[in-house]
Amino acid sequence: MIRAPKRQDDAIPDEAAEILELHKGDALEALRTLIAERDAVEERLTFARLAGRMHIRGRRP
Repeated sequence: MIRAPKRQDDAIPDEAAEILELHKGDALEALRTLIAERDAVEERLTFARLAGRMHIRGRRP
């Protein structure tokens, strides 16, 4: 199992706790949201890579 790194500074907000709080403690919903956000970021990166390749070849996206 992968363990999250422990925070050294208590002044830094615990993002995991904040995400759970936003989902009223529902861990499955929090995970579903994080997965959906990750998928959206991956999709944007794919489009950015394609646009970059097209730009290098002299075409505009």
